[in-house]
Amino acid sequence: MRVGVLDTWLSNRYLPFWEPYFEALEVEVVPPMDAEVRLPMPLPIRRVLQKVYGLKNQGVDYLLLPDVQLGVEPQRGNPTPWMVDLAATLERLVPGLPPALVVPAELSPNLVGLAAEIGQTLTRNPMLARRALERTKRLLETSFKPPKQPGKRLIGLVAQPMLAEDTLWLEGLRNALSAQGLNLFLADKAPAELRQEGQKLGLELELPTDLEAAGMHRYLSRMGRIEGLIYAHDPDYLPLPRPLRRLLRRWPPAKPFQVVGLEEAWESAVKALAESLA
Repeated sequence: MRVGVLDTWLSNRYLPFWEPYFEALEVEVVPPMDAEVRLPMPLPIRRVLQKVYGLKNQGVDYLLLPDVQLGVEPQRGNPTPWMVDLAATLERLVPGLPPALVVPAELSPNLVGLAAEIGQTLTRNPMLARRALERTKRLLETSFKPPKQPGKRLIGLVAQPMLAEDTLWLEGLRNALSAQGLNLFLADKAPAELRQEGQKLGLELELPTDLEAAGMHRYLSRMGRIEGLIYAHDPDYLPLPRPLRRLLRRWPPAKPFQVVGLEEAWESAVKALAESLA
């Protein structure tokens, strides 16, 4: 039995349990070998497709995919399917996709039942699933570790968390900031804490990732050592929530800021921001 896993799209939030659990189940964990995909999509979206096509070509039996909204279904608006149902979106775009195992993109002791169910699905052996879960369930209780970050000339990023944790996508932004003597700063609070920050804005947001992005805005806006802010946004794939965009227009933060698209030339956007800091 072979299960393919992504190494993007919040994978660092859920794989610390699922990979060791699959190994304890004696299931082969298959990392992606990127396939070539030429589609007019922003880089973070295209990379997900490259990895999924790669896993399909590698002949996996199942594909482990995250539910980034943690089971919350939107009741208002028309959010992009990439944010609310990754599995169904990929099924439409990738013919012959292996069946998906969808798990919350966040670990919790409450996932023991789901893990047992998935373990039995993969092994058809309740005893093996039980033993594997006993050995690994402690990993469901993970603690947040803030990233190590530079301390001077800091520019905060506000974006959907799938972007804020995409190291390859961030590389271009970091390089452009560095060329102007600036450093990228990512919100150093746990996702649940950022969602609480977002709730305090009173924007009536439903989706956890929208709340997290709003929490980045509230938290970074009031941090004195953050000199400026960059809001990364793509209306078709990874938009910032509309109420937050309205808030930016009506009550912009006191700090200089730039709103940029995912395919923007970082150099020009960062240069404009640097000039406003002078």
